[in-house]
Amino acid sequence: MSRLSLLPAVFVSAALATAVTTGILLSIGAGVAEQPSSEPQAILAAESSMVTRQAAPAAPIEPGDPVLEPIPAVVDWANVYAVAVPSLVSVRVDQGAGSGFFVSEQGHVITNLHVVARSERIVVLTQGGDRLDAELIARDAGNDLALLKVDAGEIKIVVPSFGSLEELQIGDPVGALGAPFGLSNTLTVGIVSGLGRLRPSGNQTIEPLRNMIQTDAALNPGNSGGMLVDDQGRVIGIPTQIQSPDRVSSGIGFAVSADAMLSSLPTLMSGEDVERSYLGVSLDHREGRLEVVDVTCGSAADEADMRDGDVILAINGEQAETFDQLVQALASVLPGDAITITVRRGAGRLTLETTAGSWPAQIPESGCG
Repeated sequence: MSRLSLLPAVFVSAALATAVTTGILLSIGAGVAEQPSSEPQAILAAESSMVTRQAAPAAPIEPGDPVLEPIPAVVDWANVYAVAVPSLVSVRVDQGAGSGFFVSEQGHVITNLHVVARSERIVVLTQGGDRLDAELIARDAGNDLALLKVDAGEIKIVVPSFGSLEELQIGDPVGALGAPFGLSNTLTVGIVSGLGRLRPSGNQTIEPLRNMIQTDAALNPGNSGGMLVDDQGRVIGIPTQIQSPDRVSSGIGFAVSADAMLSSLPTLMSGEDVERSYLGVSLDHREGRLEVVDVTCGSAADEADMRDGDVILAINGEQAETFDQLVQALASVLPGDAITITVRRGAGRLTLETTAGSWPAQIPESGCG
């Protein structure tokens, strides 16, 4: 069992499951079609019906003073490409293809788990033209990541530099490197268009992908597992999904952060899968407290006899009165570990005991609180 626990999960809700089931995986030959909706057209029609005609002004309106001083921002994408592409590889599997990149000089390669999970044979194509059989070493299903290993031999391996989520802002320029539609060494560019997104993982778990980077850089099948880089050529993410009605880029793509990958990497390189604990409660934390609003049947919370209306105060004696504190308190808890949960129930204070569970493969039954 892995000894690493990252951002452990504390809830599953029907609302979450519905909201995050439209992602399309980016490996060629994989993915789930998304049905287009007529709702946007209906909204547009309603808005159009409320428009009234107005006479044009007699004179042009004087523009106001700019809020921000214009700052020229020119990215030398040719140089970014030259810096980043030596680390990039193509990943060929039984069902199709994806992308990846080296993370060690010993021949370790990161890609998306959905690219390789169902394949008996995995082949990595390097920048030097080498075609190498790869072994799947370990998995991180909660981040849709897989670590591969090739025989380094005499091949040239370049490990990229990495950026951090702490340095990212919406509007920052980014580039995506990969093999969309099998076209190796393709660079597309755009910006960070969102941060902190929650998405479905798949990979036989309902554990969501957390804190993902959203981008409008064109991502298409084959980009999965490649590199999302900043304007200095540093890897900041691993392209994983798009949201699109037709499985091609619609300007809404998502990448697992490099931070998440680097946190998992030591465990993966030891040959162990990364696992996270599952408590099994839905929480309402809008009022500045963690109130249980639902308990998943058969979960650790259910076994502890947690009830709707309980307010979580501490985990293993560590304060957990806010969502961030709860995540931090659970950070070292692994599936199978014994835990104590301190709650306020009515006017009383209780300490409950249970054993942390693992993320289930399917949405479990709720309403057991």
